Amino acid sequence: MGRQSGDGVTLGDLQSFQVALEFIEAAKKADNLDLLGRLFQAAAEKLGFANYACVSCLEFDALPEDAVFLAHYPEDWTKYYLDKKYDRIDRILQVSLGSSMPFNWDHDTVVNGRTSDQQRFFDEAEDAGLVYGVTVPIHVVGAYPGAVNVVGEFHQNDPAVEHALYLMGVYMHDCAVKLGEDNSFTGMPRRDLSPRELECLKWASSGKTDWEISGILSIAERTVHAHIENAKRKLGVHTRLQAIVKAFLSSNYYFK
Repeated sequence: MGRQSGDGVTLGDLQSFQVALEFIEAAKKADNLDLLGRLFQAAAEKLGFANYACVSCLEFDALPEDAVFLAHYPEDWTKYYLDKKYDRIDRILQVSLGSSMPFNWDHDTVVNGRTSDQQRFFDEAEDAGLVYGVTVPIHVVGAYPGAVNVVGEFHQNDPAVEHALYLMGVYMHDCAVKLGEDNSFTGMPRRDLSPRELECLKWASSGKTDWEISGILSIAERTVHAHIENAKRKLGVHTRLQAIVKAFLSSNYYFK
């Protein structure tokens, strides 16, 4: 428990709220999705959560261009999740679609009624270090339904933290939608990935560093980096993980 002030508010409550306010103030100045994601992740880590996802609750292999997909998860888990098409059975996404209030993953609506496939999904996620999370459903008129998930390795049921994450999640999604709209009007043509760019992304998806990929492909490390940066520009994304995800989801670029 945090130290309590005279009006019943604990020091922990104030600290959590301050983290949310600092994120919102910083996010107001973010001019790209990459920076927005890094700001959110840093704030979530201060509250005890190492990973996050800010997504539109749609089938991930058919996301429209204006959908939101911004995340920081272990790359091997992200690839595995998409390969297994777990978005179609993900209990968290299902509950998000029917709820307007934030919830933690110990909530009855998440735990009760799981199918055997859904239980296996949670067991596998826990093995990957994704043990406990808080989800903020997003339902805004004129936008796709969405969800912001923050996930950590430990269970923590702190109402002050959850409230801070609620404030951050709503603002995060709103910023992501607006930045996505801004980026969609750049007028830059989408070009096909070259075989070498795709090859570099394939190895990056398995967790290889630029240096390791350079050894596998017998090219310079800086060349690997340049290929991945080119792929990011062609795919219209800001992070390596987003490039991997977008290439993975596209029937044109599917790789194993």
